[in-house]
Amino acid sequence: MTELSIDTKARMIRCRLQLAGETKPVEIHVRKYALTHIGTAARLTIVDADSSRQWLSTVLRRFIVGRSLTIPSQAEAALKLLA
Repeated sequence: MTELSIDTKARMIRCRLQLAGETKPVEIHVRKYALTHIGTAARLTIVDADSSRQWLSTVLRRFIVGRSLTIPSQAEAALKLLA
């Protein structure tokens, strides 16, 4: 990851990655995310996202967008960046 920008008020994330096999950096834009807490567990849901590569946008829509991911307790410090 070469760049990371988090807008907690708008619930948006932008990141730039240099992936092996790609000649130019790949950008991912999470247009909306949601954080929820169920008991002591935190969950992150990517509501809307796309990328600068069509193949990656397809992967995001099929496997990431709309699914809730449990955030491990070890990542609690990083979770505070998103809240």
